[in-house]
Amino acid sequence: MEFSIERVVFLEGIQKTLSIVERRTTLPILNNILIRTQNERIRIVATDRDVGLTSYYEATVIAPGEITVGARKLFEMVREIEGDVIHFQVLENNWVNVTCGKIIYKMPGLSTEDFPEVSDIEDMASMGLSCDVLKNVFEKTFFAISQDEMRPNLNGVFFEIINGKVVVVATDGHRLSIANMPLEGEGDNTLTIPGVIIPRKGVSEIRRLVEMGDAVEICVTAGVCVVKKQDTVLRVSLINSEYPDYKRVIPTENGVVVKLDKDHILRSLKRMSVMSTEKFSGVKIEVYDNRMVLTSTNPDVGEAKDEIDVSYDGERLEVGYSVRYLIDAVDHVDGDTVSFEVRSGDGPGVVKSSGSDAYMCVVMPIKLRTEKGLD
Repeated sequence: MEFSIERVVFLEGIQKTLSIVERRTTLPILNNILIRTQNERIRIVATDRDVGLTSYYEATVIAPGEITVGARKLFEMVREIEGDVIHFQVLENNWVNVTCGKIIYKMPGLSTEDFPEVSDIEDMASMGLSCDVLKNVFEKTFFAISQDEMRPNLNGVFFEIINGKVVVVATDGHRLSIANMPLEGEGDNTLTIPGVIIPRKGVSEIRRLVEMGDAVEICVTAGVCVVKKQDTVLRVSLINSEYPDYKRVIPTENGVVVKLDKDHILRSLKRMSVMSTEKFSGVKIEVYDNRMVLTSTNPDVGEAKDEIDVSYDGERLEVGYSVRYLIDAVDHVDGDTVSFEVRSGDGPGVVKSSGSDAYMCVVMPIKLRTEKGLD
């Protein structure tokens, strides 16, 4: 196997795999990427068995073949080389020469026999989706994905395309984030995708893939979500479990809706978060007499209090939340105005973009310590 390729192209191709290859694994082959010649291109493949990335790059192929090599070391070599064209050659016993001008690197490779198969899916029944749509819905939900390994069905996002909308949901049991956007652009967008659970790492890779570009093709088949963008195909194994009925968490009874300037409430919450520690991150919110009073009391750190003018003259409401959860919820609101629906007692709070149902975050209340706060 032997080929030449532009250094910047090769470097970009290897770099895209680094978030997928396993750092700690009992299978050394998963530290490697597979490089295979195909016509006048090379195919670079990375996988951890659950997520697989395949990309094609133009190259001058001198001799066909395939090999697997350590992704991180190869990346470091190509990154440090100075020159425009990399010459890649497989020697006897699976050793590899990586050269550019007078610079020569040699590294051991491994046979491709034990490398997991990552096949391309051709002629798949896919639909075109805007990169901006996927970026938006995943950004507004990713923060709420659970990291509790005892609840694997929450270790990802619930994803579906239905009634002309992309709907994404994430929850960790303490908060629930929902984002939806209408389908955009032309193409066969009459297809639907039933609700599936895309794992956290898969969502991360999809977010990287759609960071730049106009559109991707997406399909779900045989427990796998496939996202294709030009010469790159991402395959993500879905979580085989049932997602909880998230609609039951959304309050049906109206609470007190307070409209707030996004920057103002966000700065106030961050001031309260100064009192937070790993064990304590609560903020008490009181609404009365046309004001919202935020108080955070932590016996190990101190106390903080802030007040925001609001339009409210009803009965006094008092409720506690995790300040970090509220910051996350407010931070992902589009626009300048936040709609904050407050309920007393055990009723959840709801943060939304004012005048829009495209994003909603439901935050469960918490019981606060009863230490005396600021007067």
